[in-house]
Amino acid sequence: MAKVETGTQNSGDELLEILKALAHPIRLKIIVDLINDEVDAERHCTSFGLTVTKATRSHHFKILKDSGLITHVDRGNRSFAKLRREELEAAYPGLLNMLKSSY
Repeated sequence: MAKVETGTQNSGDELLEILKALAHPIRLKIIVDLINDEVDAERHCTSFGLTVTKATRSHHFKILKDSGLITHVDRGNRSFAKLRREELEAAYPGLLNMLKSSY
C-alpha cells in the first residue's frame, strides 16, 4: 500500500501505484470529481453517479485508498471519500492541476 507522505522523498513505487490507480477511467473520474469539489469535501461513494455494481464500486475505491489518493472518513454507518489534496500537492506538485485540466 502506497502512502503519500509530506516532506519525504517519494519512491518510484509510490508514484507507480498512483499512476496505476489513475489508469482506469472510473477511478480517474472519481479523482477529478474530488479535485473539482471544495477543499476538504467528503463524498459518499454513491454520489459519483457510477453505473457499476456495488462490488465493482467498492473495488475501485479500495484501489484509490490503497494507492494513497484518497482516505475514507467514517460517519456512523456510512463511509465518505476524501481526496488527500495537501499530501498529494506536497509530494507531487502540479499533479492535481494536470489531472483537472486533462479530463
